[in-house]
Amino acid sequence: MVQTIQKNIRVTPEQWKRIEKEAERREKSPNRLVVELAMESLERREWPRTEAEIQLLRSAMFSAQAIIRDMERDGREDEIEEIGRNISEIAPEFPRKYTRVRKDSGNGNP
Repeated sequence: MVQTIQKNIRVTPEQWKRIEKEAERREKSPNRLVVELAMESLERREWPRTEAEIQLLRSAMFSAQAIIRDMERDGREDEIEEIGRNISEIAPEFPRKYTRVRKDSGNGNP
């Protein structure tokens, strides 16, 4: 048998009722459900961890690239820049792939 330890957590009565209801639906004890959900949450930090998740990310990237190409073709560079800023605020560790290139106006000024 697996060695366990006993710990106490504080939850509101409303939270516990919700946990009990979901545990009953899943045919688990409320304590087991809390532990499983906590462990699942911790493991999510290691995402993507399956080939299916990686494929999903690739599909999303290909779709985003196609949308950006359409927006470029339609002259919507300002919107692309705004999207890029929003993404960089959400995930600043990723390098910004799109940089706006201003076309030469013909008078020597970019």
